[in-house]
Amino acid sequence: MKYAILFAKIFIFALFISIMTRYIAVQPFVVADNAMAPEFYKGDVLLINRFAAFHRNTVIVFRDSLKSERSLRRIIALPEERITISDGIVSITDKDGDTAIKELPLFGTVTLTLPGVGKIDAHEVFVMPDHATQDFYGLIDTRHIIGAPIARIYPFSRIAFFNN
Repeated sequence: MKYAILFAKIFIFALFISIMTRYIAVQPFVVADNAMAPEFYKGDVLLINRFAAFHRNTVIVFRDSLKSERSLRRIIALPEERITISDGIVSITDKDGDTAIKELPLFGTVTLTLPGVGKIDAHEVFVMPDHATQDFYGLIDTRHIIGAPIARIYPFSRIAFFNN
């Protein structure tokens, strides 16, 4: 009887720790598309750090308010920076608009021009996919960011850890 009570206490403690870890610090995520190929493919299972710091080129998981699902994209512009899209080229400049930080082509035969995107608000980031078959790019509210991948745990042949 003594061992049964000890086992029950250990089991309850382990269950409590796993639930707290799952909902507070680390969360699993299954990649739904090939937008971030070749780094992440559809079906990969990632562990998401909910407390990760975000900077340019960080891959993030966020709640997509249009699709009501979670998505995986790369941050290319940070709050307070300026974005212009002209003839399919995304230009990022510093918050004063003086120093060019980066220029990226949109994928495919896009000739989109959005000169009015302008300055990114203090609570937004601009994200893009890594792969040309996906067309979702745009502003994401930082309150919708769930976290950043810290490890790929499936498929077993591609297990990896990531630095953010």
